[in-house]
Amino acid sequence: MSGPMLNPTHVVVASTRRSWTRAQKQAVLAEAKNSATTVSAVARRHGLAPSLLFRWRREAADAERTAALPPQPAFVPLCLPGPVSAKSCECTQPGIIEIELAAGHRLRADASVDIGVLRALVEALVDR
Repeated sequence: MSGPMLNPTHVVVASTRRSWTRAQKQAVLAEAKNSATTVSAVARRHGLAPSLLFRWRREAADAERTAALPPQPAFVPLCLPGPVSAKSCECTQPGIIEIELAAGHRLRADASVDIGVLRALVEALVDR
């Protein structure tokens, strides 16, 4: 069927969900805070579920706690020591280098050994 529909199948209904302003919520909470009445009775008077009233109460308490906290700093100042120079970090004992080759040869040397000498030893052991 092409053309305008004369009998629409969908009817748009306004939402039944109510929205409460902050002032309205505070007035209902103040009324519920009165010790002469119960939360359920206040909720019935205003046509809302008691659980919603308890949620409003919890959110208000959370907002009060958050407002009471000191503001968090935007950044944390940090002071680091200056870079350490390589000369001031001289070790008292040099480390040991251990090289194990696939043929079962093992070579140990001080970390202060000359790289050229170490390379020549490794090449000599590999060529065997």
